[in-house]
Amino acid sequence: MNRIALSTTLTLAAFTPFALRGQDLPDNPNPNRFSFGPTFGLNFKADFNGTAYFNNRNPGPNAGGVNHYYNDGFVLLDASGDAGGFTANWGYQNASQTAVAGSIQFHSIQSGGPSSVTGDPQYGGEFIYQRVVGPLPFLSGDWGLEAGFGFTELDLRENLSGNVPVTTDTYSLFGLPFTPPPEPNAGLGGSPGVNISGAILDTPVRGPNTIATLSGQQKLSGQLFSLRLGPFAEWNFTSKLSLAASVGLTLAPAMVDYDFSETATLPGAGGIYVASGHSSKTELLYGPYVGAMIRYDLNDHWGVFAGARFQNLTDLNQSTGGSSARLNASATVYATAGISWKF
Repeated sequence: MNRIALSTTLTLAAFTPFALRGQDLPDNPNPNRFSFGPTFGLNFKADFNGTAYFNNRNPGPNAGGVNHYYNDGFVLLDASGDAGGFTANWGYQNASQTAVAGSIQFHSIQSGGPSSVTGDPQYGGEFIYQRVVGPLPFLSGDWGLEAGFGFTELDLRENLSGNVPVTTDTYSLFGLPFTPPPEPNAGLGGSPGVNISGAILDTPVRGPNTIATLSGQQKLSGQLFSLRLGPFAEWNFTSKLSLAASVGLTLAPAMVDYDFSETATLPGAGGIYVASGHSSKTELLYGPYVGAMIRYDLNDHWGVFAGARFQNLTDLNQSTGGSSARLNASATVYATAGISWKF
């Protein structure tokens, strides 16, 4: 259905200028209107779903024989299936994790669930062309076709701060006569099959839990262009003052960057954990719009106008490193004002 509507609108837009070329309405010597002005976009939203570094480190149950993932390492099943309750498939990140003799500690930081931010306003501009086709049948005014081309600079961001809980698991080295290898060994989230010399008991002792200090930012930024096509109707209140209403389809190519950076500091554990990522995406958004414009003519050719438009576009989703963000433009409102020229 959307493809049919899009094809119909584009066809009308393509053939209308040829059909109307050279035709001036007898009672309207200036059937062409150009309008331009800045725009202010409201109710753009960015939905963030955290970062994988902090959110998707599952320490697992407080039991042996299962995989445990942490922000500063891992304890996984080894090739023997942890025979005898020991595993040689583990890795860690910081020297402070082995500060307690005969044991090693791991930490799982949780930075909270999904979040949503609204950035108001988003600035831009729009150029509008209207062509009068004929007079309104019952009111003083005209109807015609409208096309608008605009751009919007997007900048939606969330600043991260505060404290987040940390799960702490301690594993016994079981008195084995070896020193853990220099950190980091296999790195975060190492794959099964990377074995560290020496086995540890695979059942953790959980707690006491601690608190990490979180800081950072998540951001969606870029450009949203728009091409609007549809009919309009204009009512004349006086010879100089008029009100126009329009409806149609918007095509909106979007070029959006997603950036995030998070830092968590663990007091007492001696560790500072940092995650960051970047991705770019270009996608065509689309959806209907309805608008209104009030115009005051200063003379036969020049005038000033103010207008508003409600627009419902599809979403843009993107992700990087397991983190995700969504540009939500499903109920945006534009305000604009500027100058117009009739000829």
